[in-house]
Amino acid sequence: MVDDKTNVAKLIEQISTKKPDLVEFRLDNLSEPRLLEEIANTKSFPVIATDKSNRGSIATLELLSHAAAAGFDMVDVELSASSNSIVNRLKSHGSDVIVSFHDYSNTPSPDELRKVLQAEKKAGGDVCKVVTTAVKPSDNLTILGFVQDESTKTRLVSFAMGAHGMPSRILSPWFGAEFTFAAISEESKTADGQLSVDALRMVWQTLGIQ
Repeated sequence: MVDDKTNVAKLIEQISTKKPDLVEFRLDNLSEPRLLEEIANTKSFPVIATDKSNRGSIATLELLSHAAAAGFDMVDVELSASSNSIVNRLKSHGSDVIVSFHDYSNTPSPDELRKVLQAEKKAGGDVCKVVTTAVKPSDNLTILGFVQDESTKTRLVSFAMGAHGMPSRILSPWFGAEFTFAAISEESKTADGQLSVDALRMVWQTLGIQ
């Protein structure tokens, strides 16, 4: 999470010690677009811009457009705020576009997940992100089966949030997901069930999949 007072150089240095494959920057508390250029010019890894604030769809689109123009590799826009024209506008600045969907209550059936995915593809997403909430352990099987079936045809990111969904966060890349998310540190976790980078890598090493 970055805001107008973030020391970008210090933050990039801190993140770089973890040797990430890519980094998502949450812009919820950012109002000064100049920091986007500073991040893009300082980074030594691919970066994603996402905004989950309540600033409104027009203001969010403007902020994500600034991020794309500044040189962010990807920008993340919610399916509910997506259309071909919006996605194409973001793409015109040179960034790939992630069209994302979040279900904060449960994990829908595979058929419902495929309907969401089709809507994201129709909107023109370069990467489709489908995130649900696990209310029982078997929801991991639903998500991982969905990833395995669909990732051969689509650049897909999909896992389940919540404590029950932790296995899907860990295993989704090995079922074909484009990537998964982890926090830089234990203190910076942003969602229930999320692991830190160090913890995730330790689990992968233990499982023999890294």
